[in-house]
Amino acid sequence: MKSLLKQVAHVIATALVAPLMLPELLAQRVAGRDVWFHTQTELLSLVPGKIGLYVRGAYYHRMLRRCPLGCGFQFGTIINLEAEFGERVCSGANVRIGVATVGDDCIISGGAHILSGKFSHGVTDPTVPFNKQPPSVARVHLGRNCWVGANAVVMADIGENCIVGAGAVVTRPFPSDKIILGNPARAIADTFDPKLIEGRKVNAMASPKMPAA
Repeated sequence: MKSLLKQVAHVIATALVAPLMLPELLAQRVAGRDVWFHTQTELLSLVPGKIGLYVRGAYYHRMLRRCPLGCGFQFGTIINLEAEFGERVCSGANVRIGVATVGDDCIISGGAHILSGKFSHGVTDPTVPFNKQPPSVARVHLGRNCWVGANAVVMADIGENCIVGAGAVVTRPFPSDKIILGNPARAIADTFDPKLIEGRKVNAMASPKMPAA
């Protein structure tokens, strides 16, 4: 029953975004580029609650190169047309995702930014202001099962099973199975280090319990 209700919700959400989606798809065929996509994504990012999750999911499912219906994007999330997503990706509120490929089961916490590489503006010509130089866009890859913490900034590739700490700034690539913290970010441990996991268990057991009300 739950699966059936979700399917019905996806159909309704698709019908709701069709007046935005269909003209944009037609305009892209004629112009050879996106026309109203950015305006539409900003508008849809402001739809709250469950309705917002479903309408954003339906819109991105049909507009992006790859975005399965199981993905969920919270309020305020803005996504680049060139982004690609694996299965069951979810974002917190006010996330920005540029030209990126995000693997299955990734979590992107609130306020995080996945940039389109390190240079959003060119810096090669000293006679031209940065905002008038052509950008140098590079696709950023996040491996499957990564967790990007709140307000982190990622501008380089990350392997599978990585945890990026809150507020970290990732400026260089990291291999799989790393816990990445700091600005600039560095790997401080392996994700599945038995000693680290055991330490977490000990800390949890030693935490004082709140007194009963």
